Order: sequence, then C-alpha cells, then structure tokens
Amino acid sequence: MDCMIYFIEAKYHLSVAERLIKNYDEYPSKRFLIGAIGESAKAVLKLIQAFSTSEKISEYNYNNFFFKVAPKHIDKTTRINLMKVLEIEKAQKKSPIEFLKEQKIILLIDGKYRFLTINRIKDFVKSTRNAISIFSKYFRQI
Repeated sequence: MDCMIYFIEAKYHLSVAERLIKNYDEYPSKRFLIGAIGESAKAVLKLIQAFSTSEKISEYNYNNFFFKVAPKHIDKTTRINLMKVLEIEKAQKKSPIEFLKEQKIILLIDGKYRFLTINRIKDFVKSTRNAISIFSKYFRQI
C-alpha cells in the first residue's frame, strides 16, 4: 500500500532528525540544526501524503491535512509546531544568510532577522514524533 510506504518514509525522516539533534548535542554545528529542520519537514510531508493516500483524498496538501484531518487527531500545539516546521524549512531555503550563535540559528528572511533556538527545534522534532505516534495507531489497522 502506498500509504504504508509514505508512513515508513515519515518515520525514517523523523529518525534522521532525531539523530541530527543528538549529534548537535555532542558536536555543536549549524548543519545539524538545519538538517534537523529539513528532515522534520520531510517527515511531516510524508505523513501528510500517507494519510491523504489512505483516506483517498485526491489532493494531498497542507490545507486538507491541517484544517480537515489533523484537528480530529492532533492537539493544537502539535499542529501549530508541524505547520511552523514546514514554514521555517521553506523560509530557510530562501534565506541568503544563516549562522549559529549561542545555540541559536539566525536567518535573514525578507530583510528581517529571525532567531530559532535549539530548544524550539527540539520541540518541532518532538511534535513530529507525537504526530507520527498518533497516526501509527491508525496505520496499524490497515
């Protein structure tokens, strides 16, 4: 089933994000944090694809998932964090400047500096883990 493949890929990307966070704790480097953001975003996107495929939703997109499907299963804080990780990952790709200073990533987005702490990134990874664990109950039944 396609939905199971997407779900397995979501779990894989989550495990990579968790390893990157763990590596950052041992060797502080910007690339680990940027990688954790990217891998968390990939996990969220694969989860959206998995659920959309299983529900036979013809168009798997951000709005269908976050405003129709997710509110039935995921608490508000987790949903907000999942949306934020996708937004930050998109903004990070556009940012011409990014650097690490005192456990913060500083991004230049639309002419304004944005600060992202290691704890906030860890919250994003934790929210991704929560969402996958919630939906894993659903996918076990398929």
